[in-house]
Amino acid sequence: MNDLPTSQELKESLKKMVGKIELPKNKKRFANYNKTLQFEFTDDEDAECHIVFHEGTASIIDGLSENAELLITTSTETIMAIIDGTLSPTRAFMAGKIKAQGPMNDLMKLQALMK
Repeated sequence: MNDLPTSQELKESLKKMVGKIELPKNKKRFANYNKTLQFEFTDDEDAECHIVFHEGTASIIDGLSENAELLITTSTETIMAIIDGTLSPTRAFMAGKIKAQGPMNDLMKLQALMK
């Protein structure tokens, strides 16, 4: 039996996460932010996607980006737990359940969307 989230469930959760960019506290934080974040999922290559942040907006795009400045490698299960609030991003990182590459200040900024 496969307990992995469906790609539809995953995409809905990611949409919920990037939707937090609209919150007043995040609007200012991401106003001049122009980066690409690549997600690589260890348990579902078909779910790979990237998020393009541009001037206070965020778009989820299927597949790999050749010019992502940030890379997050994790399982679909872990990212779903982080987005739904049952696992803190910091705890996941410390436990090795999530690996991140890129400028630390950018990764810290993204954490605001994962809370």
